Amino acid sequence: MIDKIGWFLIAVILSGCAVGPDYRPPLPGIPDSWQAEKEEIVEQQSMSVQPIDQQVLKEWWKNFNDPRLDSLIDQALSGNFDLKIALSRIDQARAERSAIRAGLFPGVNAAANAQRSHNPFPGFAPGIKFNLFELGFDALWEIDLFGRLRRQLEAASADLDAVNIQYSQALVTLTADLARSYIEYRSFQNQLRITRANLAAQQTTQELTEKLFKAGVGTRYDAVRARAQTETTRAQIPDLEGSLVAALRQLEMLTGQQPGALAAALSEPDAVPMAPGRTILASPVATIRHRPDLHIAERRLAAATALRGAAIAELFPRLSLSAFLGLRNTELDALFKSAAFSYNTAAGLLQPLLNFGRIRAGIDLANARQQEAYLTFEKTVLEALQETETALTRYLKEEIRRQALARSVMDLREAVRLSQLRFQVGTVSFLDVLDAQRTLYSAEIDLAHSEAKASTDLVTVYKALGGGVEIISEKQ
Repeated sequence: MIDKIGWFLIAVILSGCAVGPDYRPPLPGIPDSWQAEKEEIVEQQSMSVQPIDQQVLKEWWKNFNDPRLDSLIDQALSGNFDLKIALSRIDQARAERSAIRAGLFPGVNAAANAQRSHNPFPGFAPGIKFNLFELGFDALWEIDLFGRLRRQLEAASADLDAVNIQYSQALVTLTADLARSYIEYRSFQNQLRITRANLAAQQTTQELTEKLFKAGVGTRYDAVRARAQTETTRAQIPDLEGSLVAALRQLEMLTGQQPGALAAALSEPDAVPMAPGRTILASPVATIRHRPDLHIAERRLAAATALRGAAIAELFPRLSLSAFLGLRNTELDALFKSAAFSYNTAAGLLQPLLNFGRIRAGIDLANARQQEAYLTFEKTVLEALQETETALTRYLKEEIRRQALARSVMDLREAVRLSQLRFQVGTVSFLDVLDAQRTLYSAEIDLAHSEAKASTDLVTVYKALGGGVEIISEKQ
């Protein structure tokens, strides 16, 4: 009995060994600061740029100070189907990990067998008939001597981490997509307002020119030009209305609602949401810490490394223990008597010898997959840096453009007012008024586009920085 316990303890101690490489998180090479930040400071010394606060990054959309946007994001967080799908994938990964973990423990089954054999022992007296009935419990336990099962569990745990982080990535994508769609919706409303206001002004001018022409003071050329410009502006409205409806449908889809559900709530026009973006820059190191895609790639690398160890463990012996406890008898009616009580234990050792390269091929496959996972991680780091650099540069440049257009629109509005006064007193031709109105309308539309682009570029920056989720630890 003592010898059995000793051998059992030796097996348990040996099960603490695990072949294959132990995982160490990679340390990617990243710069200390952003190129976009350096260029912007050189170009605009008056524009202060500070690192972003982590709590602000988590709920970045609140910087726009738009209650309707906050409400839409709350609706999306509870109703979006992509988030629900991501949650179901977490349940799948958790169940898969539990199934693999169960392989580390003994499996116990209830067993009932009936067997009839003729001549069960060849070489002895022929014609022997043999019956065996048994009822009890079977147990089988594979001792994980070289860590094959534990490496598989390690890989499943890393995959579960990756799936959990995919939910965070879905949050980042959802909040950014919804904010962009909302900004586009408000921008189309703004463009419609500008277009309709210009149409009303042009109609007034058209009526004036037609009156002057009928009175013999103006020319038919002026009247025709005024009518042509009015119709050109009127033609812009249907296209803008169609784009407005498309943006509304996108918002309804992102919040998990049917078409028309948000029409009443968003029918009242409002300004394009703007946010101060001077405190948006996080360091490259902080970006690595926050971006879910980088952590997903790192967890996939951890899983591939663990599976490489599991593949190497296939080269080594497998030790299994089995046991039976229950009732056995050659007669069915005597099966439940005390004399039928039986138990047995057994141990088996399986060492692969000839498999025609199957195990080596499995190791080569695991090595290649680990290399692919490492290269994917390095590529993801590079893409993260490129995406953030590009987003920062586009936002900072567009903000400069927006400010210049805003100043231009203010001057052009004054120019239109003065041209109308001068036309009324006869010091300029109507052509000057039309030109001033056309230039103002073009500048106002450009400003509306720039306001929307500056806001959407800022949303892209927040997305590139991993905004919208809790801070992700660098160690999983």
